[in-house]
Amino acid sequence: MSRRLRAVAAFVYDLVIGDDWRVALGLAVAVAVTVALSRTTFPSWWVLPTAILGLLPSSVRRTARRRA
Repeated sequence: MSRRLRAVAAFVYDLVIGDDWRVALGLAVAVAVTVALSRTTFPSWWVLPTAILGLLPSSVRRTARRRA
């Protein structure tokens, strides 16, 4: 059981953090901000799309620089 759990943890780490840790951190912050705003009367639906629109181009730019 321990070996399977370790394999799942390695997969999740590689999926979330291994690709681009900055995007993972940015989305975690965006989710936290969305949760915080959802507890107020201020609309929170716009936080995640805005975060994605900001994080995706920067991730693509960093990857393109590494491969060039």
